[in-house]
Amino acid sequence: MGTARDHRRCAEECVAMAQRAEDDNGTVLWLTLALSWVRLSEHVARSSSWLPHDVGEVRAVASADAD
Repeated sequence: MGTARDHRRCAEECVAMAQRAEDDNGTVLWLTLALSWVRLSEHVARSSSWLPHDVGEVRAVASADAD
């Protein structure tokens, strides 16, 4: 899985493509895809905030659970 930043960059690329679309259908398609990337970015950002940031934290949690 990519980072939230990676997903925001994809959303930005989709917006740029929407601006260059030749018709309304193309614009809607690219903006819908951009919205999906933004939502994924937000999901990744939320998910990573509760994950342990290093192996030591994971071991500490696992050790506490084993006791």
